[in-house]
Amino acid sequence: MAVTVRELLGIRSLGLLLRFEGSDNALDAQIHWVHQSELIDSTLFTEPGEVLMTTGSRLPRPDETSAEELAEVYRQYVQRLCDSSVVALGFGVGDRHDQVPDELLRSAHRYGLPVFEIPWELPFSAVIKAVSKSRSDAEHAYLRRTNTAQRRLIAAAGRPNVAQSVVSSTAQTIGGWAVLVDHNGRMVVHTHTDQLSRAAQAVRQHMASGKTVSFADDERAHLCVHTITGSEDQMRGFLVAGTPGDLDPLAISTCLLASNLLGIFLSLTGRLETALSEMRSSLIAEALAGNADLVQRAGKSVWPKTPHDPVQLGCVEGTEAQLDALRLADIPAAWGQLDGRLWIVTRPPMQARLAAQIDEDGLRMGWAPPCSWRELGEARRLALGDLLRHDAGVNLVDLLPRQEAEAFARTKLGPIVDPGNEELLTTLAAWLDADGSLDVAAAALGVHRHTVSRRMRRICELLGLGSVDHSVRHDLWFACQVLAHHGELPTATTA
Repeated sequence: MAVTVRELLGIRSLGLLLRFEGSDNALDAQIHWVHQSELIDSTLFTEPGEVLMTTGSRLPRPDETSAEELAEVYRQYVQRLCDSSVVALGFGVGDRHDQVPDELLRSAHRYGLPVFEIPWELPFSAVIKAVSKSRSDAEHAYLRRTNTAQRRLIAAAGRPNVAQSVVSSTAQTIGGWAVLVDHNGRMVVHTHTDQLSRAAQAVRQHMASGKTVSFADDERAHLCVHTITGSEDQMRGFLVAGTPGDLDPLAISTCLLASNLLGIFLSLTGRLETALSEMRSSLIAEALAGNADLVQRAGKSVWPKTPHDPVQLGCVEGTEAQLDALRLADIPAAWGQLDGRLWIVTRPPMQARLAAQIDEDGLRMGWAPPCSWRELGEARRLALGDLLRHDAGVNLVDLLPRQEAEAFARTKLGPIVDPGNEELLTTLAAWLDADGSLDVAAAALGVHRHTVSRRMRRICELLGLGSVDHSVRHDLWFACQVLAHHGELPTATTA
């Protein structure tokens, strides 16, 4: 909140007269305080950023010494002031000196120290009071601006579109631009499209720095990046903000408050989105199982625009980040993730639009022909079959109705799937995966090969098998695959 030398000289009521402006930008130096000293060497009593005032009572006049000694006294005097980081010298005339000594001005020119003349009738205390008042006024103005900025941001957090409102208010307050970037690096909200590439680069540099707040500047602007964290210290994204000039303290504090508000908002919405995502997945599972009435009744609460008959079912494969980034809220669609795939129920006219977006994002998708909500169970297999033509990674179990597949598995495995026989079931699965090798299965289970052999004899007794030939082994292996695919195969533990 310091006043500059230029601002001090601009106070007309003081009548200060600039005699030398100093080196480049010297008048823009901030004044931390002003004090008076008549000492030839005031180094011990001067701090950086101060203006020193003097009447020159200890400084010689031209008629008191030789020209060479006079020049050396003034040179050393000014040099000591500059070494002490004094930002300007105020010289009071009319007492010992009728004007600012020429040798003083020559030395000031040599070292780049600004010098101003203080009129005889102006007490030094008036200069001190003026600086004090300017600092106080600046502090009050800063507090008012800070209060206004905080109220503006808090009001923005109460509007319907919180993220957009907070980001826009941040940009307006700092007189620049702002971008909200999610944890995947996607630009969620922005105020200036032409700054997106710079924001992306700043986020990459910020992440590499490992800092919570980082600053970067170039020839055109000064910007900062804040890591947005939630209530559980979970990283939610980044706020990038920049201005045409240097970020002042108000801009920095504004960005800090904005990132905190966004952290609270994103934490709340993140928990709500997680619950909503789980509900959507459950409803899609019900729809694919044939419970269309339940889904259509509840769908109005979990999807923005639930489609009506006829509908078309799609199945999408990709990374979790890619699936989360798909834009579905602005079209008639119901969606949810099951077993790492995203299932989408939409209106047939939307199929081409979605296909274009999915191809652009590098995802894989299969479509079933148009049908009714009640026919989605059959459409599920058709969509997976279409996906299979584009992706060899589709599991055969996906193409089977879950109830029939699980019934087959339980029939083939019989009492092995009963409670209490988990050890036998995991041993059978490990032995089948090892292609009947006792040693490999024992290593996978962390037990002795004799233990595996003993358990396999018990399994054959329970299943009524004299031996496990190739066809029986194939059926048992597929039964274990069905249970594993649906999360019903116990996890093997080492002994």
